[in-house]
Amino acid sequence: MPCRLNVETETFAQIQRMGTFSDMTDQVSYFDIIIVGGGHAGAEAAWAASRLLGDRGSVAMITMDPAAIGRMSCNPAIGGLAKGQMVREIDALGGLMAHAIDAAGIQFRLLNRSKGPAVQSPRAQADKYRYAQAVQRLLTENCPNLKIISDIAEDILVDPLAHQDMPQWRTTGIALKSGRKLSCRCAILTTGTFLRGLMHTGETKTEGGRIGEQAAAGLSGALVKLGFELQRLKTGTPPRVARESVDFSSLEPQHGDIPPTPFSDLSGSAAAPLGPQFPGLPQVPCYITYTNPAVHDLIRANLHRAPMYSGQIQSRGPRYCPSIEDKVVRFADKTQHQIFLEPESLDTNEIYCNGISTSLPVDIQEQLVHSVAGLEKAVILRHGYAVEYDFSPTHQVGATLETHRADGLFFAGQLNGTSGYEEAAGQGLIAGINAALKIRGDKPFILRRDQAYIGVMIDDLITKTPTEPYRMFTSRAEYRLTLRSDNTDQRLTPAGAQIGLAEPARIQRLETKLAAMHRLTDELKACRVPGGGTALDLLRRPDMELVTLPALLGSDGPKLAALLADPSQHVLLEQIQIETRYAGYILREKHAAQRMVELEDKLISPKLNFQAIAELRTEARQALEKFRPRTVGQASRLEGITPADLMVLSLHLSGRPSRSHTST
Repeated sequence: MPCRLNVETETFAQIQRMGTFSDMTDQVSYFDIIIVGGGHAGAEAAWAASRLLGDRGSVAMITMDPAAIGRMSCNPAIGGLAKGQMVREIDALGGLMAHAIDAAGIQFRLLNRSKGPAVQSPRAQADKYRYAQAVQRLLTENCPNLKIISDIAEDILVDPLAHQDMPQWRTTGIALKSGRKLSCRCAILTTGTFLRGLMHTGETKTEGGRIGEQAAAGLSGALVKLGFELQRLKTGTPPRVARESVDFSSLEPQHGDIPPTPFSDLSGSAAAPLGPQFPGLPQVPCYITYTNPAVHDLIRANLHRAPMYSGQIQSRGPRYCPSIEDKVVRFADKTQHQIFLEPESLDTNEIYCNGISTSLPVDIQEQLVHSVAGLEKAVILRHGYAVEYDFSPTHQVGATLETHRADGLFFAGQLNGTSGYEEAAGQGLIAGINAALKIRGDKPFILRRDQAYIGVMIDDLITKTPTEPYRMFTSRAEYRLTLRSDNTDQRLTPAGAQIGLAEPARIQRLETKLAAMHRLTDELKACRVPGGGTALDLLRRPDMELVTLPALLGSDGPKLAALLADPSQHVLLEQIQIETRYAGYILREKHAAQRMVELEDKLISPKLNFQAIAELRTEARQALEKFRPRTVGQASRLEGITPADLMVLSLHLSGRPSRSHTST
């Protein structure tokens, strides 16, 4: 069994000491906002809502186990391709996740460093116990108006609204399994994989949202009672093995970057909420091994015992993060698949076998693991499993993540059909922000596709209902050269400041950075190249590297070399080089984005009766009624909507008559 650091018990005791924990003896029964769930979406929602309301409001988080807040259910890592940009965006707006991973990271890497800047993404390996502890510290030490309630949400309390248009209900509270009822003005459901969660390992089925934790059944019935449609999705996790039983001698080590780069713009400064030291923990390597033909033959011979292939599991799993069974079937020509052996903590012996997620029976998992190089004598601490759970098809929410059917009810995370900590956190942040703004009476906060990967994700969700767990990729963003990880502060911190979430220190840092970039750009223009031109001109060349530039500048070379020797200046010069080299492409993206913004500015009334627009085709009316787009831009991205439909809709909104045509 793994040797565990008792951080969860220590942190729960801290929650109690901070006065954040509320039990049945606490008679408080009203909160402005109630958040159901303490995972990555719930934590981000609680952080944003409580900090935006401050002492003018109250927030509650309902969770089965306060010690599990921020727990990493699956892989012990944050970030990755496109996901890293989302974490940086969360930070730029003033969110929580980047602070937690910077405090708990044990390896930091920039992925795709050899490729273009649009697809480079930060990723960090985490000590998963310290990560959860960091999330809990952030909530308890920085959110004094937040109460954490150990209970299970069983029902959603609503009042019917008089009219029959959307929404049909007004959210008034949450009923708990203990019998207690809490009143609220807004509720945010972040239920993860717990809604009627069912875990599979071979033929064995166990009710639960993750290993050792019970499922939540009541809320599914409550949502159906209110008229919400629910469907099922599936995700999975691989085996964990004991570190001392792995033969690392023949494996390829994978080290992190030296020096590591933090996710949060505030890390390493006195303004960092968990302290200025970065990195705060020792940095360790991961190791790479591979499956082989013997492993693949074993899997093929036992597919009839795999729940995904035996018919035991009917729901769809993540296409882009498939189980090893799926990999072997779908990529039958491949003789090997990569496995990353990732430490889960500095203080336990748990190694996460990233790349062999599986729900095969225990006896087959044992053979599978022992057939892999380096794992011949591995002791399995926890076997892999799949979990099925309820999710809400996303035509039922809008861009703020508030539901169409119930006023004041928000959905975030895997409830909306996504997969991954970062996708959940991004939604939790947006839901928390908009719930707080609704309480304050302020206008909603919506990110466009050209502003953030978070905006791309939410727009994808509300215009195309997921049929499999949604995962963010750089390829989903049409403006990815603009949506880089190095410019998230410039893109989003002003917006975070406007709503009141971005800290003053963050705003000051951005102003200082912009001034420094302006000064450095002027210095590059002033550095002359013998024979003509400037250093800035040279940086536009695709074959020019910053480190080789000083040697080409003659007498101005030493000045630039000194700037490059300063790590903080080097980072800024790299961003200037990107902006300079890709200026034409970036301008093209901005022009395209502006055309999109014009469509996004054409608002559609939430009460518009699309069925009454006779000139629209039947398919178009059905799609518009189902998804209820808030803008013409969103309508243009719906499946089943043609340019002719958009013309009819635009003419109707402008009050001009359209030529009648036969509906089909």
